[in-house]
Amino acid sequence: MFSPKRIWQKRWLRPVVLLAAVWLIWMAGLKYAPPPDPYQVRPSGVRVLDRQGMLLRGFLSPDQKRRWQLQLSEISPELIQAVLHHEDRWFHRHRGVNPLAVLRAFYGNLRAGKVTSGASTLTMQLARLTEPKPRTWSAKIHQAWRALQYESLYSKDEILIRYLNLAPYGGNLEGVGAASWALFQKPAAELSWSEACLLAVIPQSPNGHNPVRNPQEAGLARDNLAQSLLVDGLVDRVIHQEILTSPLPEKWYKMPFKAPHFTRWTLQRHPGQPTLKTTLDARMQDRSQRIISDRIRQLRTLGITQGAAVILDSRTGEIRAMVGSAHFSDLKNQGKVNGAIAPRSPGSTLKPFVYALAMDRGLTTSDALLEDVPRWFADYSPKNYDGTFSGFVKTSSALQKSLNVPAVALAAELEHTQGGGLHQFLVDSHIASVNKPSGHYGLTLVLGGGEITLLELASLYGMLARQGLWLPTRDLPAGTDNMLAAKGRRMLGAGASWMIMNELTGVNRPDEEIKWQGTSDRFEVPWKTGTSYGHRDAWSVGIAGPWVVAVWVGNFSGEGSPHLSGAEVAAPLFFDLIEELNLNEKSQWKRRPETVSEHQICALSGMRTNGLCEQTTQGYYLPGISPETPCSIHRRIELHGTTGQTVCSRCRSDEPSRYETVEWWPALGASYMAASGLTLPAIPEHKQDCPAFGMGSAPTITSPQRDSEYFLRPAVPLHDQSIALQATSSSGTTQLWWFVDGSLLRKVKPGETVFYTPSVGRHQFTVLDNSGRSGSLSVRIHGND
Repeated sequence: MFSPKRIWQKRWLRPVVLLAAVWLIWMAGLKYAPPPDPYQVRPSGVRVLDRQGMLLRGFLSPDQKRRWQLQLSEISPELIQAVLHHEDRWFHRHRGVNPLAVLRAFYGNLRAGKVTSGASTLTMQLARLTEPKPRTWSAKIHQAWRALQYESLYSKDEILIRYLNLAPYGGNLEGVGAASWALFQKPAAELSWSEACLLAVIPQSPNGHNPVRNPQEAGLARDNLAQSLLVDGLVDRVIHQEILTSPLPEKWYKMPFKAPHFTRWTLQRHPGQPTLKTTLDARMQDRSQRIISDRIRQLRTLGITQGAAVILDSRTGEIRAMVGSAHFSDLKNQGKVNGAIAPRSPGSTLKPFVYALAMDRGLTTSDALLEDVPRWFADYSPKNYDGTFSGFVKTSSALQKSLNVPAVALAAELEHTQGGGLHQFLVDSHIASVNKPSGHYGLTLVLGGGEITLLELASLYGMLARQGLWLPTRDLPAGTDNMLAAKGRRMLGAGASWMIMNELTGVNRPDEEIKWQGTSDRFEVPWKTGTSYGHRDAWSVGIAGPWVVAVWVGNFSGEGSPHLSGAEVAAPLFFDLIEELNLNEKSQWKRRPETVSEHQICALSGMRTNGLCEQTTQGYYLPGISPETPCSIHRRIELHGTTGQTVCSRCRSDEPSRYETVEWWPALGASYMAASGLTLPAIPEHKQDCPAFGMGSAPTITSPQRDSEYFLRPAVPLHDQSIALQATSSSGTTQLWWFVDGSLLRKVKPGETVFYTPSVGRHQFTVLDNSGRSGSLSVRIHGND
């Protein structure tokens, strides 16, 4: 018959049941009363490291402690061995509590009548650091319980690293990571035996073993540990002697405070991570900071107080240096502002991307001619930097001279192409500063009418260096050691990017010093300057070897200075960085892509030769994309043998004639040059009794734009809101007549601008030339009610 009492009387079953009960209690304790996570109770501050693991800056923990989380691999083996030998020699042999040490401590405390020895293992000390309590028997029992729990939850290495990261060193200093910098100005991985022994003994008595305040006691404790290590054979006599003779630190050092703008910015971008190993190069950062500080010190007499710089690795988009201001501690000039991420007007630095887009979409080539004449785009008429116009200019020259009008004209054309214009390109390139609709900026965006940060500008030029591939800008390394550009997203064609960089190597502004001309040529640096409206911002940005260097100079207050121009103050700083940092390495961009070919072109027009061009040369183009129409300037015309007038099939007679090659320039540029007194080769007049209207095309209205809408502004006189009327005409045109709604407004010469005082309603504008050819368009003008 079954009887529980009889079963329980079996001796072998009692210990089994007892063990089962202990196990159940133990598991219940882990589940319902788990020990607190030391890192949750005592959260660490954040370490920001450079790409080699060097400490840039350490931020305080939430409770204002200098307490950081290191990995065991970041701590020297000497320190680990010294700590274990000093604190818990049996650490790897017990399970949280050392029974022999407990018996020894119990006997000693019993004899003393009070707690004099705690028999604390390193795991028990971790429990005490996590939950501090007075030194009592109950506290020791609680620590033992927690130690057993920790041993069940964590590996030995996990327990050890938690202790090393929380060990007290006096004041707000905790953990060996902060202590090694405070006492020895080095990371914990580089500690010597002498330094390791000192750090091992301080936590036992942070005040008593303070080497600065109590050097005798600290030295004695260190030397005693060294002697114990020698006796146990853990160090030899040579190392032992080195420990004894090594001087103690005489002061507590300040923590590293490098790249303050970058470290704060990175901390804000990546919250919740105890350690941020970044892409920054501490050496490059320090030298860049010094160069900028020295240069701005020289410029302060000119009313210029701040500068910033960014250096990127174009191959990966990684930030190697970020200097936010000349001096972080300069409160008078707002030195804590991070100029690298502050949106500012970029001046002309975005022009290369308009030209790259235009080449990518077949609107122009490096050698093609662009018209540089006064033009109106609705109610906007851009002017060049020096107030002059060239009539005609090669695309490459327009970019290198940073002319405004050709850039705006191309930007306007791009708006009507598939893919959109500059605004859409910047949005697609993740330029967050361009955060308003396209209409907010209009065509002024290419001239600095928007805002962009120095970091964003550097990222755009990095895209050029990668031949049109977009990559995110990185402050932390990618998942792999080298993020290949092939993984990027294509924003520009490789050929167009290469042609733009090829032209930017020839940048040579009129106000540039000869010193910088030589530097640019020697290093073949594709670079560009920019100056914002009102001379408030000066920029210089370019590509040196695999590096993108971007510089801003100005005042954080927004105050302008007549000396704040890109070529005058930013370019010298740009080349200082390149030269002093030895960034003139071989560039991958110099290798011409397969998508770029050469063909024979007219030296004058830049177009494919048509058999009539006297001078030819070789020019780059994008097969299947670039325009390949034959030269339209050199034309063959038939002349009357006696009068020298041009004739056509309508007026040719049996009289003798001859053929000549002439230069037939586009109407808009030709009209401007004629009106400005600039000479172009004359084209003979057409035969007067020709029944046709003559050679050439009808005049074309260039301002206003077809179907434009104007809104009259209240409280502004109408004559101050006049609409400019402009038209292009053929070379042989001598007179133009302007009509508004069928009524004659004015008779003018080609290239002359007429102004119309607006009235509300829909109006038709017509222009008529002396050959009877005409052009018309309509606009609508709205009232101000």
